[in-house]
Amino acid sequence: MIRELRKKFIAINMLLIFLVLLIVFSAICVSGYKSETEESRVMLRMLADRRDDQKPRPFYVGQRLPDDFVPVPAFVFRVNTAEIPRLLFAENISVTEGSLRQIAREVMAATGNEGVLRSYNLRFLKRSEYGGLKVALIDLSEERAAVRNTFLLSALSLLASLAAFFVVSFFLSGWVFKPAERAWQQQRRFAADASHELKTPLTVILANAGILKSGCGELPARELLRWIDNTEAEAKRMKKLVDDLLFLAKSDGAGPPAAHVKVNFSELVHSAALSFESLAFGRGIQIDASRVDSDVFVNGDEILLHRLVSILLDNAVKYSDEAGTVSLSLSARRSRAALSVHNSGVPIPADELAHLFERFYRADRARSGEGYGLGLSIAESIAAHCGGRIVAESDEARGTVFTASFPVCRES
Repeated sequence: MIRELRKKFIAINMLLIFLVLLIVFSAICVSGYKSETEESRVMLRMLADRRDDQKPRPFYVGQRLPDDFVPVPAFVFRVNTAEIPRLLFAENISVTEGSLRQIAREVMAATGNEGVLRSYNLRFLKRSEYGGLKVALIDLSEERAAVRNTFLLSALSLLASLAAFFVVSFFLSGWVFKPAERAWQQQRRFAADASHELKTPLTVILANAGILKSGCGELPARELLRWIDNTEAEAKRMKKLVDDLLFLAKSDGAGPPAAHVKVNFSELVHSAALSFESLAFGRGIQIDASRVDSDVFVNGDEILLHRLVSILLDNAVKYSDEAGTVSLSLSARRSRAALSVHNSGVPIPADELAHLFERFYRADRARSGEGYGLGLSIAESIAAHCGGRIVAESDEARGTVFTASFPVCRES
């Protein structure tokens, strides 16, 4: 689908560019044609304004061109009342008496005072003077060559521009659709992973229901209770997964964010850490919250922020080594409040750090554990919802650290 969209993008882009360039170069050609035509008419008027006995002024090398200089072949003749043409002067051209009479007949037969003799490749201008006609003519070869060169240059420029814009559009489409392609792939993977994760508890529930149905009245009460408890546990797991998916779907929506209030982030972090004490104690893990500064306030949703801290604590306790330590630190520097959750243990490989916040992504060392790989995605969505961001760092020396930062809300 992305490939087809990319092709349509390139086609539409090239069509629009072609239309714009066609208009631009057509305007250039029309403007060039009018300019050359007007220049020829100016020279014709200048020739017609000369007196019959006036000769063109000589032009010497190094001097400025005379105002009445005619750079193309031209000649002027007069036709008397007897319709006999008389050549007055000619520049850069030779005119025979037979050709002059034929040209005079065609000029007199033409309607209008200006026109073109296509058979002779001449442009003419005629004026009524002294009871006869005075006709000035110039050769059109230079005019037509200039118009033809302008057209060819415009056509070549149009083709070259289209080729250049096609290359640009091709690479631009790749850059534009790269996020869409990545999102499309993530969406497909998300749908496949969600279907897989939902299929497992549903399969267990259906299997348990079949066992209970087939063994109804024969299984002892203890066995029945065990199957019912197992079905309930799978249903709760599926409900949690559906709730998480709904939360992420709402986070992806374009609706307006909920109203934020001032939250005492320090108290919230201590409260979340306290709720994980028993879980950590059972694994011999110590939670250290001594570096949490007091009275650090942020703007946000208190319930969502509590969930974010709980996700980070749950992740740290789950993947900390036995008898390890989970450390929390919270401080306000300038306009940002930063919460860091550190756990000792095996570090996360560098190539996996970039994928930790992807939905349903779980590092290899965590695939055997519980959960669906949605926790960190939810934490990132909550951080963005509250105007903050979250990053992960992991190495052999320091262990794993998740840092969430938010704009500070001053108590005053």
